[in-house]
Amino acid sequence: MIEKGKYARYVNTGTVGKVVEFLEEDGRTYALLDSTDLYYDIDYLEEAEEPIVKKTEIKTDIESDRQSQEALMDSVASGEMSENIGGG
Repeated sequence: MIEKGKYARYVNTGTVGKVVEFLEEDGRTYALLDSTDLYYDIDYLEEAEEPIVKKTEIKTDIESDRQSQEALMDSVASGEMSENIGGG
């Protein structure tokens, strides 16, 4: 039995979220998952563990960015690329 405050997985898509509330309509019970803010028929939910969220670091290589910018500026200066943009 799925309980409020526990994690559940929607078997059709694998969506996992914490059950926030239940809604009964037309003889069926639906659970609201916090991850999507959508209701799911509890007949298609199964108990799940809290998902592990992997944090990724975004590293910017400043030297590489500087070199790319210089190459672009050199292309514009040499006439390989035009600074004029637009049509007409």
